[in-house]
Amino acid sequence: MYIIPFVAEAAEKKKDGFDFTEAWGVTIASGVTVLGMILAAWIAYRAGRRQVADQGLIEHRHWRRQNRLEAYKQFMVATDSFTEAMDKWRTNHSAANVGRALETLIAAEAGIRLSGPQSLHPHGERVIQAAKAVYLRVRRPGLIVLPIPPQQWVQLTRDVLDAQNVFVVEAAKVLDDPDQ
Repeated sequence: MYIIPFVAEAAEKKKDGFDFTEAWGVTIASGVTVLGMILAAWIAYRAGRRQVADQGLIEHRHWRRQNRLEAYKQFMVATDSFTEAMDKWRTNHSAANVGRALETLIAAEAGIRLSGPQSLHPHGERVIQAAKAVYLRVRRPGLIVLPIPPQQWVQLTRDVLDAQNVFVVEAAKVLDDPDQ
């Protein structure tokens, strides 16, 4: 009988420490699970944002390349129109066609300046300068049209075509480089 009062006294006595029961184990496991889910959701969110950003960058580069390609094509067409106007001038000596072709070429060069890159601007400007040199030579005030010596005409034509060829080479480099 001595043992029973000791057990009864121990049951009535309150514990001062922490009593780890099964409920606490479930609570801790649930908390760890929730934290794991939050971490997984955050990682998925960051990966999704990164994927969207990468896709946006790819789309922007594609858009920029297409705009540049269109601007370069317009410039090339304008340059070809200018050389055709030069050829026609040799037969009809009308500087008006050459002047209109030069204006079209200058407008197309503005598209190059807008679409870039900066490294291509001097090459477009070189074509414009060569075309202006031709226009200044064929546009003469007065009624008398003086013939242009053949060697000078060949040199003026060569300057325009050489500048155009350099532009084409540099434009191809820009279009081939995905980082530009």
